[in-house]
Amino acid sequence: MAGEGDRQDRKEATRLFVAAAVALILLVLMGFAGLTYFTGMMGEADPFSAGLGLKNAALISFAVSFAAILVMAVVSGGDAIFGELPFTIAGFLIFFVIFWLMIAWIF
Repeated sequence: MAGEGDRQDRKEATRLFVAAAVALILLVLMGFAGLTYFTGMMGEADPFSAGLGLKNAALISFAVSFAAILVMAVVSGGDAIFGELPFTIAGFLIFFVIFWLMIAWIF
């Protein structure tokens, strides 16, 4: 039988889940509105029509992958920096390749 503490924890978890879902939806809507606004400011020109090559996509992918791995290493509490270095390096390389090819393909 669930006690009062369990009910309170469930309510709190539900509130946090709803807040995170609303924040994620708002973030997506703001990104879409910003993209629409900026493309509207440029007139009829499509900013993505020229495309990116593999070289530019590699530079962007390196920065994005490095930032993602750095954030994960800092948030992990220090274990990923020294104790799990091979997994961190493998994760960086996987992120880099996926981001590189997806950025070059999409843009």
